[in-house]
Amino acid sequence: MSTNKISVTEIILWLFVLMLIIISLTPLALGFKIKSDYALLVSDLSDVSELDFKIIQYEQGLFSSDAILAVTVPNMPEQIQFKEEIIHGPVYLGLLSQGKSPLVVAVIKGQLDISPSQKELIEKIFSNNNPLVYQTVIDFSGELDAQFYIPAVDTHFEDEFGTVQIQSAGLIMNEHFSSLSGEMKGDIQLSAFKVKSQLLSANAESITMSFSGAMGGNGIMIGDSIVSMGLLDIDSGDDQFAVRDLVIRSVSTENAGLINSNSRIEAREFLASNQKFGPMVLNISVNGINAESLNKLQDIQVELDEKLQQGLPPEQANAMMTSQIMGIVPDLIKQAEVKINPLSIDSELGKLEADLDLTLEGIDSDTPADPMFLLGAINLDLNFSIDESLLKQLINWELENHQQSDSYQGSDISKKTEAAIPLDQKVSENIQGMLDENWMIMNEGVYLSKISMHQGELTINDKSVDPMEQIMSSMGGEGAVQ
Repeated sequence: MSTNKISVTEIILWLFVLMLIIISLTPLALGFKIKSDYALLVSDLSDVSELDFKIIQYEQGLFSSDAILAVTVPNMPEQIQFKEEIIHGPVYLGLLSQGKSPLVVAVIKGQLDISPSQKELIEKIFSNNNPLVYQTVIDFSGELDAQFYIPAVDTHFEDEFGTVQIQSAGLIMNEHFSSLSGEMKGDIQLSAFKVKSQLLSANAESITMSFSGAMGGNGIMIGDSIVSMGLLDIDSGDDQFAVRDLVIRSVSTENAGLINSNSRIEAREFLASNQKFGPMVLNISVNGINAESLNKLQDIQVELDEKLQQGLPPEQANAMMTSQIMGIVPDLIKQAEVKINPLSIDSELGKLEADLDLTLEGIDSDTPADPMFLLGAINLDLNFSIDESLLKQLINWELENHQQSDSYQGSDISKKTEAAIPLDQKVSENIQGMLDENWMIMNEGVYLSKISMHQGELTINDKSVDPMEQIMSSMGGEGAVQ
């Protein structure tokens, strides 16, 4: 009797068949887990952003699933929808051409689902291209890498006012998220964008944004961010605004339930109303904000929005929420401090410099939301200086804005009388009013202001004043821009 022997070739063949079976069945098994994980991912996106994400359709398949994701943006009446193909792992060879490992849990490929109301405008701008496509790769360690792309544009079309020209080099956004550590980082790059119409022209160059951080212990996103802009130039014909080499850096941390943040804004030059300014520097820090109270404020805002959507008159809804907000304020700011050091702006007309140090003392969670009590808790030191020509120009702009908005009060006769006064005279009267009330003093063409408040005692330029009397006087409009 002979015994059949299994050759090495047969063993290899059976192993190969087994591997094929495993590879074929694994996507099916992963498909069920991916479906539940996808729902969790969408829920997490809603939690870490101000947007509302919802799955409105999910069709699970063997090797891939199809989904439609809806995003609701605050104050936008129409949802934004995305069509997504979710490719099941454990192997997706399409990643090899991107220089990435093909061993993944899933790959999500998505694009904007264009609604009929958006179709005409989007076709004008993007022709046959989808205006937003993206890919998200989820690996076995829980790392998520996403890339979003808005294609380049070079087009023109007609609107009711004439020809509109749009040119863009396209936008790329990268994002990375770790489910293990909760850390998130990303960046956005827009190298060039131009739009020109009969009403205005806008030109932007070298815009980049980056962020790295994580969700804090109270569910508030904290971390570091940088926004930089080589150029932004907006010209409406009557007015022009431009800024060059703008950099905004922000750092936020959470310690023992308190949120601390620091921001620094720098610009080499900006142009407004045909006046050049720059360089400009603003360094501001806000520390000691109670995270739990901050979340309560956000909950109140959500409740207010819901009541407004239900048809409650805005005046009634605001009145209902004001008392709730005032009850939170003491605990929110009891350990707060605000520092500005420095605020510095150079210009063709002169220079503006300021620094501020503000803290609160003697406030706890039982402190009544009484303005008088809170006023006595303020420790404030403010130093301010501005050259005469620059001050006159700033007041001039404010007066022009009031005139354009028709904000003058009183009868038609008093409005006509007010309008007949030359602008230069109004500027001089406003400055003289601030000098008369000791808000400012003048020294060799520079206007100075030094304000200090400690233990309820207020001094303005070394002169003691009653804080409530000064507040009521300011609310009454004395010495204010008119």
